[in-house]
Amino acid sequence: MVLELLERSPSGEIAGHGADRVTGFIARVDAHLPTLKDDTARRDFLDRQFDGWERRYARFLVTESECEPLRVANDPPQSADFLLTITGLAARRGALVERGIGGEHA
Repeated sequence: MVLELLERSPSGEIAGHGADRVTGFIARVDAHLPTLKDDTARRDFLDRQFDGWERRYARFLVTESECEPLRVANDPPQSADFLLTITGLAARRGALVERGIGGEHA
């Protein structure tokens, strides 16, 4: 499961632009991580997210962004959205590795 990058407001509209989308997504990841059973479950979750976002970014590049829905007409998804998301996930994954929970993305 890859969490949704875009956050909807209570009215159902898409909230935020660019880095705001990424910030909102990473905030939801940060809120979700403590709900998981242990660091191994957190690592597994982050691994799935990381792999999913890498695949999604690869499709984005190959299709020249056509695979991503345009949800905000004046703010289409950009490569930076993917790179910031992947970097944020990697940072959280790295923090687990520093605590001794290794894995293939270490």
